[in-house]
Amino acid sequence: MAKVCVMKFGGNTLANQEKLQLAARLIKSRYQAGFIPVVVASANGNLTDVLLDHAYSITHEPDKRELDMLITTGERVSVALLSIALRALTVPSVSLTGSQIGLITTSSHTGADILTLKGDRLKTEIAAGHVPVVAGFQGIGENKEITTLKRGGSDVSAVFLASQLGADHVEMIKDVDGVYSADPNKDTQAQRYEVLDFDEMYKLALNGASVLHPDAVRLAKEKGVEIRIVYYQTGETGTVIK
Repeated sequence: MAKVCVMKFGGNTLANQEKLQLAARLIKSRYQAGFIPVVVASANGNLTDVLLDHAYSITHEPDKRELDMLITTGERVSVALLSIALRALTVPSVSLTGSQIGLITTSSHTGADILTLKGDRLKTEIAAGHVPVVAGFQGIGENKEITTLKRGGSDVSAVFLASQLGADHVEMIKDVDGVYSADPNKDTQAQRYEVLDFDEMYKLALNGASVLHPDAVRLAKEKGVEIRIVYYQTGETGTVIK
């Protein structure tokens, strides 16, 4: 099987057509370098919040099962548009939901945990030379219902898939060029970390560093998957977590 490169795109990196095209070109560069990128995408921009606002405008306590049905459409928009952009660049790609790849979770709605990857859909697409563009943050419960992970769960999806596919690292494509000691927009003295260990990054994430979900850091440590924070405009790695 071709060498896999797992790339996760945050919602802000897919927020408009220009950014989608930029993402597609970055994926193509990895493809041309001899990798089969497995792409995990979040919902575009603030689409998840917009969908939640719609639900809560109807009732203060929307049914959780129906919330999962609603908000998983955000990632489906991202993966379909990104796959369209890739195909326009002659990169063979296929958009897939969490349920289509067999990402099995617990049955809890709006906060499920990943259990396993069932079936061979991803490996079949990779073997065929196709770039899978996978909807993050979602899976299918043991009871066959569509589920979502905790907010920020696309990071967890990406780390888990990297571990299942034998990738030694995952690229987290962000609209920041690395992890800093403080918010660089507020503190001109903030320093960028070139390398962090998992425990240091986990503490930063728990204390509000929104660049990574703490659950993703914990899972990466458990599975031995290196995380690289990659700036979406350049494709260059700013911080390595290992």
